[in-house]
Amino acid sequence: MSDYKYARTNSKGKVMLRRDTEEDFPFVVSYLKEKDIPYEYRDGAHMFILTNIADVRYVYYWTTGRWAIKKRTIDKHYSSKGIDDFVTRFFNKYVDDQIVRRKEWDEENRIRKELYTQRKKEKLEEKYEHVKKQREDKRDETD
Repeated sequence: MSDYKYARTNSKGKVMLRRDTEEDFPFVVSYLKEKDIPYEYRDGAHMFILTNIADVRYVYYWTTGRWAIKKRTIDKHYSSKGIDDFVTRFFNKYVDDQIVRRKEWDEENRIRKELYTQRKKEKLEEKYEHVKKQREDKRDETD
């Protein structure tokens, strides 16, 4: 593994360092296949999207070892020393918590859907009762 090297100075004058993993693409692919880790590769970004057993997706940049939890917008990246370091120390570290959280979210979403469906059904029934009453009133007027 390599040491940090100067990469650039950002717009605020802070020195930005970079550590390359010294790992090549075929090595990373073979490692992921060996560990049976599902992945997608995005060539333009030199980026893998990895999915752990809790179905949480991670973004992993194989050239630098930087990684993040995949979200719509990624606001925080972390560093690893390479693919083995990332998988060993971070990839499945919180799997148990993630599985529990996923079950809780699924249950909450199921309850929300049921409530939404119930409210919608009640509104339709109210509307139907209103229409039914209007029709009855019209019949009474014509009789």
